[in-house]
This record gives sequence, C-alpha cells and structure tokens, in this order.
Amino acid sequence: MTRTFDRANAHALAAIVQASGSRDIAACEDILDERGTKLWARGHPVRPELMERLLERTLRRPLEQCLTARDGVASEEVAQCVERLLDGSRYLSVLAGDDARRIAAIARTLPLDGPAALLLTAAQARGEGFDHACLGLLLAGALAARGGVADGALQRIALAGLLHDLGELYVNPSYITSRRELTLEEWRHVAVHPRIGELFLREQTRYPAAIAAIVGAHHERLDGSGYPGRRMLSALPDEAGWVISAETLAGVIADPLAAPSRAVLAMGLVFGEYPLTPVGIVASVQRGFAVQVDPSFDREAAYASVAAVRESLRAATAAGHALEDLARGDREQRTLSRLAPLLRRLDVAFVSSGTAHFFELLGASAETDDAEIVLQLRLVPREIRWRMRSLARDIAQALGGFSERGRLEFELLLALLRGKQPPTCGPAARSTSDA
Repeated sequence: MTRTFDRANAHALAAIVQASGSRDIAACEDILDERGTKLWARGHPVRPELMERLLERTLRRPLEQCLTARDGVASEEVAQCVERLLDGSRYLSVLAGDDARRIAAIARTLPLDGPAALLLTAAQARGEGFDHACLGLLLAGALAARGGVADGALQRIALAGLLHDLGELYVNPSYITSRRELTLEEWRHVAVHPRIGELFLREQTRYPAAIAAIVGAHHERLDGSGYPGRRMLSALPDEAGWVISAETLAGVIADPLAAPSRAVLAMGLVFGEYPLTPVGIVASVQRGFAVQVDPSFDREAAYASVAAVRESLRAATAAGHALEDLARGDREQRTLSRLAPLLRRLDVAFVSSGTAHFFELLGASAETDDAEIVLQLRLVPREIRWRMRSLARDIAQALGGFSERGRLEFELLLALLRGKQPPTCGPAARSTSDA
C-alpha cells in the first residue's frame, strides 16, 4: 500500500468531526503516529479535539481505516434517498421508467465498505453531498438500464455513481461551492478530486479496481477535454461513460424551467464529448417535456452575450491558427495540437446550434416567444463560454513548462479564451492582427 493517506486531510477530518455531532463515530483501533505514539484510543468517540491531535502528524495507518461510523449511512438509507429523488422529480421518474424499482432494489443490495460508508456519512453531514451521491447512483443506473446493461455491470455502475464524488471531501469546501471563478491554484485542488477518490477506493476499500477506475474518470470527456487526465475514449475504463454522463446530468436537471432540454444541450451541443447512447437516451426523454417560457429572458442581454462569445470565439480561433505558423518547443506544440481540434469543435457547435448567427440573420432587434429558441439564446453562450474557460485553464496549467517565448505566444489565445481584453503585444498578437 502506498502512503497517500498517511496524514489526515484537514477537510475530510472536519467533515467527519461535523458528522460526529449527529452520528456515532469512534475509533475502531488505536490511532498511532509513525513512531507508535497513541493519539486516540480505540473505542473513543470522535470529538473536535481530534483535529488538533492529528493534523500535521504522520500516521501509522490511514485515519479512514481507524474510524468507524457505527450508525452511519447504510444501503437502506441510500435506497430511501433514491426513492425520494424519484418521487420528487417527474424527469427522474420518466428517465428511470420501468427500471425505477430495479435501481432502488440494487441500491438496497450495494455493499458499503467501512471507509466508504464513513465518508458517505461525512458527506451527508456536510450538506447536499449525500443526495448528490444518490443522484449519481440513480442517473448512472437509469442511463445504463435503458442502455441494456446487464445486472452485474449495472451494480458496478450504480456503485461507482454513488461513490464518484468522495474525493471532494478532501478539497476545501469553499472551492466546491464557490460561485466566483476560481484561481488557477484553487482549480487545481478541485480538479484533482476524481484522482483522490480513485486512490481512496483503491487503497482503503475492498472494492474492485474497475469501480475505482470509473470514479477516477467521471470528469473526463471522450474527446480529451475533461479533467484531470484529459484522457480520450481509448484511455477511459469500460463503463465510465455512464457515470460521466450522470455527473453532467446531475448538474443541470435542477433547472426549474427546462431541465430536460438543458440536459440535451449540455450533453449534445459539442459532438464527441459524451457516448452516443446516453446522449440518445437523454434526447428521447426530452421529447416528452415541453419547455416553459422563461419570464426573466432579457433580449438585449442575450444579444450582448451571443455577440461577445461569437467575437471571442472567432478571435481565439484566429489566434490558434496564427500559433500554428510560429516556431515552438515540443511542449507548446503538444498543447496546441491537443487544443486546436477542441477549439474548432466549439466553433462548429456554436454555429450549428443556430445561436451564433440568430441576431445577425434576424436583426439585432429580433423578438421571439419560442421557448426553445429563448432557451438556446440563454444557455448556449453559457455552455460555450464554460468550455472556453476550461481550455484556458488547460493552457494556464501548461504554461509553466513553456519557454519564455512560448508563454508570450500563447498570451493572446489565453486572454481570448478567458473572455478578457487581449494583450496588444507579443508574437501571437502581432501575427493575429496582421492576418
């Protein structure tokens, strides 16, 4: 076993301590530091002072192995949460369809390994983490069941859906819930949570390696635009696509006006990000729902948003083309060869959606009361902008390995992807302005 968890993580420990206020969590063995000094006795309940004892101490055994939630989350509680989610959402009920009972039954039989149950209990105490975990189980299970997956594989997928975000407990919660744009360093902490979750499952539980691998891939995309590994389809584990799709759905189905249509937009806007089968399932479910008119729609704001994204995307594409003609080192070349096709696909997606040229074709003062068009005008620029910022983070993280000239050459592209005023100097800026 590696020593990844030889020190207690402050954020995970804080969540466990918080959970101990309402749950019976105690040491199931003596907690010792690397020299054998006893820091907490077996049977002693978790208390806030445990944090002072453990932080900055190297432990003989991972903390998660030394604690147990004696009345913690169990499979029955998971199943009840799944059933509550189904009862509270027509969309989820339709998506699960005839498989709803099957999924709930699988939830009741899922084996919850001790350390995993401990973290699920901590997630429940932190806020919405437990409901999100159960939603991941439900969505991954519903998609896979509709896709014809057999029971054995369906149980693996459902379990991976339940456990997919355990790594978030090891990240500062203010980063997870922040509504502002994170700094690059803050984003690095967030982006590594799939890998932390995978390592936790591999090193601290008895679950099959296949489940850990799926958890580690749940924010990847089939075209290489995901994180943390930017892996493409050929490098992703079997069955990961169901949980990847479920994670995205979980983030959009709370939209009170247009959850089904927003799900289709999020998964189908850029071809190649998600497996075709889940995309097709989501599209077929959407046909049974009407989009409600958004009473807060602001045409002038939509016009400005579409225009801003269109111009930034055009300029970023031009800057990318200009970089292809400049001399670069190997690292710069690899970064550009990875990002250029992703940027081109964003441009194609924006145009193909009809959003990019809606106001150009109908005039800046064009009015519409079509709910689907209003939805696209509201959401497509947001989806494109989010992906542009994701590409910008990719470049920003790579800059440290670039030469000084390489960093200057990528300045313009980085600024445009961030939606900021581009620099007026540097090789890339001159090349683009001359084009």
